[in-house]
Amino acid sequence: MTVKKSKRIANAAIFLFLVLGSIVMLYPFIWMIFTSMKPKMHIYLSGLLPKVWDFSSYSQIWKEIPLFRGFLNTLLYSIPPVFIGSLVSVAAAFALAKIHFKGRNTVFLLLLSMIMIPFPAIMIPQFVLFSDMGILQTPWPLILPKLTGNVLMIFFLKQYMVNIPDSLIEAAKLDGCNYFRIYHSIVLYMVGPALAAHGVLWFIGAWNDYLAPTIFIQDEVWQPVTVMIAKFNAQYAINTHVPRMMAGSVILLVPVLVIYGIFQKWIIKSVMFSSVKE
Repeated sequence: MTVKKSKRIANAAIFLFLVLGSIVMLYPFIWMIFTSMKPKMHIYLSGLLPKVWDFSSYSQIWKEIPLFRGFLNTLLYSIPPVFIGSLVSVAAAFALAKIHFKGRNTVFLLLLSMIMIPFPAIMIPQFVLFSDMGILQTPWPLILPKLTGNVLMIFFLKQYMVNIPDSLIEAAKLDGCNYFRIYHSIVLYMVGPALAAHGVLWFIGAWNDYLAPTIFIQDEVWQPVTVMIAKFNAQYAINTHVPRMMAGSVILLVPVLVIYGIFQKWIIKSVMFSSVKE
C-alpha cells in the first residue's frame, strides 16, 4: 500500500468519525426543534419529523410572558457591558504584554488565580455588596461586574499580543504616540479578530446567564429572557407539556446561533497567532 493511499484511507476514517460525532452532538438539538412543532400527544407516537405541524407552542409563549421585554433586558445586560468590558480587557492585556512595570508578573498571576474562583463562591459577598449599595432589583448588579473586564479575555489577548513586535511599539513612541494613542490606533486594530471572537463568546455567556439574574433580580420587569423562559418551562413541566418546553429552548437558542454564524470567521481567526514578525 502506497503512502498516498494510506493517507487517503486515514483522512476518510477521520472524516467518517467526525461526521458520526457531529450527528451524535446535533441530534438532541434537531429533536428539540422538531418536538417543539408537534402536538403534545404526538411526541412519543411519531418519529423524528412531525406528522402534524403545530406551532401553537410558540404563540403560547408570546401570550403568557413578556418575551419582547425579556429580550430587551438581556440585550441591556449583554451588549453595552460586554462592549465596554472588552475594551477594558484589551487595555489590561496591552499593559501586561507590552508595558514593563514593577510587579507586572505578580499582577498577571493574581488575575489568573481569579479564574479558579467559581461564581457561587462570590455570589453571597456580591449580594451583600449590592444590597449595601442599594442597587438590588435593578439592572446594575448584572452590568457593573462586566465593566471591569474579563479575566479569561485578558489572558488570551495578552498571549495574542506577545506576537506584536516590540519594535512596532517603539517606533510609535518615536513618532510621538503616547500609550493611549498606541492602544487606540495600533493595538485595537491588530487584535481585532481575537477581540471579536472572545467578545462574542463572552456575549453568549452573558446571554445564557441564569444564576446571577435569579439571585440579584426578583422584579419581573427587569428579568432577562433566560429567567422568563425557565419559569415558562417549569410551569409546563408539571403537566409534561414537552413541545412548549422545547419551544422555549429553541427561542433561546436561535439568537445565539445567528450571532455565532455572523462572527464565525473572526472566531476561527482568533485561534491563529498574528503573522507579523520582527
